[in-house]
Amino acid sequence: MVLRSYVAFTGKNRILGVAAKNQMVTNMKNTIYGFKRLLGRKFSDPFVQKELQFLPFKVVQQAGGSIGIKANYLGEEQVFSPEQITAMLFTKLKDTAETALKTKVNDCVISVPSFFTNAERKALLDSAQVAGFNVLRLMNESAATALAYGIYKQDLPAAEERPRNVVFLNWGHASLQVFACAFNKGKLKMLSCTADPQLGGRDVDLILAEHFCTDFQQRYRLDPKSNPRAFLRLLQEVEKLKKQMSANSTKMPMNIECFMDDKDVYGDMKRCVLGMEFLNL
Repeated sequence: MVLRSYVAFTGKNRILGVAAKNQMVTNMKNTIYGFKRLLGRKFSDPFVQKELQFLPFKVVQQAGGSIGIKANYLGEEQVFSPEQITAMLFTKLKDTAETALKTKVNDCVISVPSFFTNAERKALLDSAQVAGFNVLRLMNESAATALAYGIYKQDLPAAEERPRNVVFLNWGHASLQVFACAFNKGKLKMLSCTADPQLGGRDVDLILAEHFCTDFQQRYRLDPKSNPRAFLRLLQEVEKLKKQMSANSTKMPMNIECFMDDKDVYGDMKRCVLGMEFLNL
């Protein structure tokens, strides 16, 4: 199963996963996401300061320079650490796994980005412990992906033969990892690995959003950037458009009803045009 890394707070309860993401536009200041990128870091960290521009909720500096995330929950303002938010997600994952397997789940292996620092890994372990997990080990996502690829392959070269070289590309929401592995039966060797922790799918979303902001200003006299809720809604719509374009080379339409000032807006984009825009990254 896939559980989207979203945690939302309301006056009565806590919502996680897709349900949390679906209500983000109407509850954007209390819908928390991107918190994995704040784990184990100080508020003054330049990486964190750059991340803040992408987050509509309030992030504050705590005692000792640590990070706090503000949200209204159960009728009052509360401050949570990124580790606490992550623990909430882990708790949901644990409950889901136990329901599906009909048994208690304690031991686990957690995969992490290859660029995670020791501080980030330690923070993740702390979150898992709060959720009741016994983490047997942390495993780099590159190694986990390669293992998942090779473990069931029946046509890999024999141990004495020339290995099969495979390149993997992990294009995430906000990061990119590329790695090459050599495979033989019962054996894999990591040949090379590189990553960019600040380049991902959201950069494509922002390129699309910028394009339509300019388009809507010219045709509708609307400025989505002046309205945080409207801009967040635009980001959601261009994410859908991006996924549609990944499978279609024809011009794809985008319609948003009652976008701003009770106006419906329309736009379109071709994949080749996006490709040209993408060269600026």
